[in-house]
Amino acid sequence: MNIIENGLKLMSIKSSTKTNLILEDLKKIKDYIKKESNVVVYLDNEVLIGKYNSDFSFQEDKRIEKQFVRRLRIFNQDEELHLWRSNGGLHGRYRSDSEGEETDFIEANQVIFGTKAEIYNEYTILTEQRGTEIAIPGKWKTDNKKMRVAIKTRHYIGYKNGYRAAYVDVRFVKFVQLPLMEGER
Repeated sequence: MNIIENGLKLMSIKSSTKTNLILEDLKKIKDYIKKESNVVVYLDNEVLIGKYNSDFSFQEDKRIEKQFVRRLRIFNQDEELHLWRSNGGLHGRYRSDSEGEETDFIEANQVIFGTKAEIYNEYTILTEQRGTEIAIPGKWKTDNKKMRVAIKTRHYIGYKNGYRAAYVDVRFVKFVQLPLMEGER
């Protein structure tokens, strides 16, 4: 593991991808994701965050329909299925970090909107003073300064001509509570 001057850590993992996927039906997701995962779905009119375990589960039992999906990410610690709407269908890629070629990556935590948190059933409703509201699964804490909820992202690095590096893919990994405690990644 190499520490880069900006505090990021360069790490390696075995990783593989399946690209150019076309899903005719959301039920085909279970062909890729077989364990309980988080899901973020960008619809034409809203963003929903919930769970996936052979079916979708969102706060207030909301449902999604394929024709309204702009982008969908189903992810857990080991894998992600990333789909997007293109030419009237859902296209995408599947990435698994349990097998494949040794791949370099950097992780970062992307802070989610929400400086105030209210727990409702098994979800936390994050709100901003200006009215933005989003529900995420689990029980989370926030304050207006340091304590926030973030999504850990993994940025994969590819090399051209053996030396020129560039980001070639990014995936969601998990939700995390900030600040991270000692020893957490």
